[in-house]
Formats: sequence, structure tokens, C-alpha cells
Amino acid sequence: MLLLLRVNGQSMRMDMEQAVDKVLSIGSYQYRPAHIARKTRKLATQMWGDQIAPVILDQRFYFEAFDNYRATSSWGDSGNFTPANGASVALGHWDEDATVGIALHELAHEMHLRNGGYDHSSDVIREALALMAEREAGLSRRFDREPYYTASNLVAELSELRHFRRMSFKQRWDELVVLMTDTELSDVVNYYLDRSEGLGFDRWLRRYTDRPAVREALLSVMANCSLRYSLDYRRALVRGVARCHLLTPFEQLVKAFDALMTLDSRYPDDDLERMINFCFAPLARSRRGPLAFG
Repeated sequence: MLLLLRVNGQSMRMDMEQAVDKVLSIGSYQYRPAHIARKTRKLATQMWGDQIAPVILDQRFYFEAFDNYRATSSWGDSGNFTPANGASVALGHWDEDATVGIALHELAHEMHLRNGGYDHSSDVIREALALMAEREAGLSRRFDREPYYTASNLVAELSELRHFRRMSFKQRWDELVVLMTDTELSDVVNYYLDRSEGLGFDRWLRRYTDRPAVREALLSVMANCSLRYSLDYRRALVRGVARCHLLTPFEQLVKAFDALMTLDSRYPDDDLERMINFCFAPLARSRRGPLAFG
């Protein structure tokens, strides 16, 4: 694994795995190149197995260090990926362990590209896969700027759900790498929330309709509505829909979702759970009370 040292306008190459006794001081951090390279290679191999071909780590990825390093934002330019040139990670922004996480983040873009979906997927999906990968090194970041904001929130929500969390990284990767849009990723969160907590939505949906087109349309509307919901609000929404009467017309369900999104947009500071109840409670199945004899 290669480290490019840029000193006085010139570049020097270092084979990191051969630099056993080297220690570099960059910014406020000290780095052991051999340790970083070994850990990156080990984790990447555990995560992607044979798919992470040696040519990727040896020719499509490198670390770099500058003699005139200046501290910037904590996430701004510590890593970089382009389909044409591959991935790189600049030392000086993070400690050793977090730097490995950034390396896995950038390698995830390369693996996504090689899978075939990178060029066709949204930025949210690209970043969600990369953010999921960096968590394998213990790095967990949240952002306030798109597309990282939505991607990091959705990945964080998935990581809290038992049925998703207990899968191997390869299984989780295969689940997400085929997705193209943020709405599809939101649908995955809803699916694993229902499955992990037994909210009854899947059972309700199978009873509601056996028409695949109607199911897909309803799932898409719910995923779009809940795209930026926390798990608590997702839980309230999924439960609310699962309580709807099985004879509720599809158009009426769609109107309830539209009404909820309109209310949320119009009154962003109001109680969202109350809005959910307001929109879906009227569609709930009536509970049969005790028989009365007169």
C-alpha cells in the first residue's frame, strides 16, 4: 500500500507495509504507516473478501501526506474518490483508527463502482454505502449537509435495528448496493424496523392486497413520507398504517400520506406523532366492543 509524501514541491513514495519502524508526525497526530496499511488491508479483506482484488489496494488507492499541512474541517477533504483515478486519504485530519475508517469509506466508493451501480445511484446511496463501511473501523459520523445528512441518518437508523445489525457486513452490503434512490433506502429502514420490532405492517400489507403493483406503490409512498423521520416517528407511522382497515381504498391511504406531508411541511415545529395519529386514526379498524343484550 502506497504513501505519497509531498515535501518541498516534490513527491516521494513509501511502501507502507515495509515501513515497519517509521513514525510520521502530521498536524497533531502521529502515524505508523505499516500499522495503518495492515489494518486497512485486513478489514477490507474481511468486508469484501475476494472482491477486493490486490490491484485495488495497490494501484487504485493510496495515502498521502503534505509537509505544509493545514487543519481544515473535520470531514472536508480528508478523503477523495474519482472513478477515473481511484481513492486517496490525506493524513493529518484524524487519528490512526479514524484514518482507517476514512480509507474504508473511500474504498467503498471503489467497490460500488466495480459493482456497477455507482454511476446510476443517487449521492445518498453512494454516501450511505461508504458511511456504513467506515463503521467497520469504529468511525461513526453525522452531518448537517446533504447528501451526507440523509445518508448518515438512514445508516444510523439501520445500525440500531436488530435484524439488520446482526447480519454480516457482506450481507448488509449486498442489501444496499443494489439500491438507486434515497426513497429505496428509506423503504429498507421501514422493512427492518417492522421486522425487528414486530409492528405487524408486513402481515397487514399481505392481507390488504395481493397485487404487487399496489404493494410497491404503497411502500414507496410510505418510504418517501418517512424519508427524514427518526425511528420513533417511523415507528408511529408504520403502526398507524398497520392499524388501518383492510377495506380502506388505496386512494384514501395515499390521501392520508399526502395530508401528513402537507401538515409536516406547514407546521414543522408541531408534534409529528400527533399529526400521524390525526391522519391515520380515522382509517383504523374499529374494535368490536362487548355484546349488549336488551
